[in-house]
Amino acid sequence: MNKIVFRSRVDWWVWTIPLFAVAVSLIACIGSSLWFKLIYGVGYGILMFGLLITGIYGCWYTVEGDSLLVYNFFRPTRLTISKIKEIKYCRGFIAGPAASTRRLSIKFTDRSVLKSSMPIEISPRDRDAFVKKLLQINPDISVIGMQ
Repeated sequence: MNKIVFRSRVDWWVWTIPLFAVAVSLIACIGSSLWFKLIYGVGYGILMFGLLITGIYGCWYTVEGDSLLVYNFFRPTRLTISKIKEIKYCRGFIAGPAASTRRLSIKFTDRSVLKSSMPIEISPRDRDAFVKKLLQINPDISVIGMQ
């Protein structure tokens, strides 16, 4: 079966969050003992770096047959492409499997797909190629704001 992987776009601000947290933890270590600095500062730094790498590299999208697999923290969610009603180019910070503000909002015809009426927002690196691939599989998809 033909399988195409689309990596997630990563904005610059994603890198600033763990750097800020590590800086705060190092500032909190000022004036404490050397062992506390090593254990707390280094341990927290390694933990934050691990979470960052997991969040960034654990998010991608795969088109396989009539399925769209959305991987978030290496955990896949299978969505049916034939049930996609609308794709909208958007920007936002709503929580979802995306590491960028340049996103695609995907609405489905059936509430049972996501068990909600809310759309899912994803951020593939090449949004246009991603939309074209979905349109090849389901030409009935309405695209709003294509750039």
